[in-house]
Amino acid sequence: MCGILSIISTKANAGSGNLLKACSVIKHRGPDDEGLLTWLPGQSPVVWAGEDTAPSTLGHWSYSKLSPEQKFKVGFGHRRLSILDLSPAGHQPMLYEPASLAITFNGEIYNYLEIKEELENLGHQFKSTTDTEVILHAWAEWGTKCLDKFNGMFAFVILDHKKGELFAVRDRFGVKPLYYYNGASAIYLASEIKQIKTSPDFRFKLDESVAHDYLAYGTCEYGESTFYADIKQVPSGHYLHVNLLTEVPVQKMVKWYTLVPKKWSGSFEDASGKFRELLTDAVRLRLRSDVKVGSCLSGGLDSSSIVCLAAELLKANGDFAGQETVTACYDNVRYDEWHFAQEVIKKTNAHAHQTFPSFRQLQDEMDAFLWHQDAPTGSTSQFSQWAVFKKTHEIGLKVMIDGQGADEQLAGYGGYDAALYTGLMKKAKFGAILDEALHYKKEKGTWPKGFLLAAMQMNLGNGFSKMLPEKLRIGNTAASPEWMLDGHSNRYDSQSASLQEHLLKQVYMDPLPSLLRYEDHNSMAWSVESRTPFMDYRLLEFNLGLPENFVYKRGLRKTILRHAMHNVIPEAIENRRDKMGFVTPEESWLKGEGKEWFKDGIDKACNKIGGSLVDAQKVKNYVDRMIAGNVAFDFLPWRIICFSRWLDSN
Repeated sequence: MCGILSIISTKANAGSGNLLKACSVIKHRGPDDEGLLTWLPGQSPVVWAGEDTAPSTLGHWSYSKLSPEQKFKVGFGHRRLSILDLSPAGHQPMLYEPASLAITFNGEIYNYLEIKEELENLGHQFKSTTDTEVILHAWAEWGTKCLDKFNGMFAFVILDHKKGELFAVRDRFGVKPLYYYNGASAIYLASEIKQIKTSPDFRFKLDESVAHDYLAYGTCEYGESTFYADIKQVPSGHYLHVNLLTEVPVQKMVKWYTLVPKKWSGSFEDASGKFRELLTDAVRLRLRSDVKVGSCLSGGLDSSSIVCLAAELLKANGDFAGQETVTACYDNVRYDEWHFAQEVIKKTNAHAHQTFPSFRQLQDEMDAFLWHQDAPTGSTSQFSQWAVFKKTHEIGLKVMIDGQGADEQLAGYGGYDAALYTGLMKKAKFGAILDEALHYKKEKGTWPKGFLLAAMQMNLGNGFSKMLPEKLRIGNTAASPEWMLDGHSNRYDSQSASLQEHLLKQVYMDPLPSLLRYEDHNSMAWSVESRTPFMDYRLLEFNLGLPENFVYKRGLRKTILRHAMHNVIPEAIENRRDKMGFVTPEESWLKGEGKEWFKDGIDKACNKIGGSLVDAQKVKNYVDRMIAGNVAFDFLPWRIICFSRWLDSN
């Protein structure tokens, strides 16, 4: 796990001052070592040392220090967080001279040992025990087809200097970030936006569509877009190919992965067994490390399953020491899950650590938190995650396993009923519809009329829609809140045609892409690698091909996870029906100890952004009513303040 950078000069060969600066700004992603590389056409790449290159690296390789005046056509930068092969042999950027390849790599290829064995059988020889070297040899052997073999989270830039071409690759689901910027004199490829902002070409320009959707709905990401109009992302499952031999480098974005759900036709019992097998293997692979691996533990289904499976795997390998776990706790019992986490700790003999995110800590660390995020966040929940990784850093752990990604593929949130009824109606499964409706009435005391009407409208089309009162019709786009000024929106809020379609939207559109960015930036802010077993592509392809009632049935979320983890996780957690995740007492802060801070922040923020994006007075009135309890709580106050503070940083 590291931070990467590539700068491609597009006008004249650049000096290395910008390369050094853009690499130094992400020291937090890799405090263990620094490496740089420059290449000029017709020459071989040269690897250099930087200010933070480790003494052990210098002693092993004897690299010269890069001068700011050194010219290059392509420059690489790398910040190393040493996880696999802690020796200087793992230093990056890494060269594979027989194939004319150089790489700067961020992430982990979890199945690198299996691929390495395959390559050794083909005659390849290795100098290190890193997954980085495996990528280089795999690329030399199979080209871009090697990507299909990789099970991991990764973003890397690879240079073939003999052919004069460069590839910037992002993993299947965008677990690791990779941003790009076409400046007047150079193309930047980087792990974090703050690296790109060091470019002398960069000028801040807001993407108003992204800002509008964030303020109105809390949505942060759409495909390639960022809050910066001129900075994009390499989309998940894509690579950017750059031809370096033309006068102006020719860029082409190529999709290398398409998620194809594997339709399951067997029994629920067999599916549960397969699910457990896949999740167990995903955890097994993510325990591979040359440093100690800990776990984030909330006490929910996802993290509890991971900690319990990891405990079984470690004991099977003779490791009875117990895992290190970190849990965010609160004095307010409404938001605290410690009693659930304790059940897991008792079962697994884990060594538990607690952190208590407070409103004061939020005030003190907000600017640092936003600087690391490079963008506003949806709520203070992401600050709770920040606090967990801060505690992880304090206790000396470099690698953590986390449960991110389970909710989006296993119906872990609320609001699935309309999509479920729509899909059942489309397939004429009227018995299942009646069963779901009867259960809903038993639980809620009323029939699910709204969901059924929505399903009928979706299936019968506009003719049926026109028969309904206006307030019951489903529009294609979401209406902006009353306090938003008119603005262009990227948001498309049509109803999903099935539960599976709804889950796919969550994986690719909202909220998973934002949550993965929060996870990466929060963990790397504290020099911690976060691994997410539920993002194993084998598990996603399996889960999204399951019959819908294996995932969500009679209002019970994550049905197959609960069944598969029976006797693995504590019974109290298996039977949990509430959903919390990384939460904070944000509503209590707004109405209690933080009321004046929020009100003052809203006033300042509205003075800054009012008149361009929001109606300042309407926002203030709405927040006053929220504080008074006259309208339901939502995250609007945080979004307004957060957005304004982020703007100040630009």
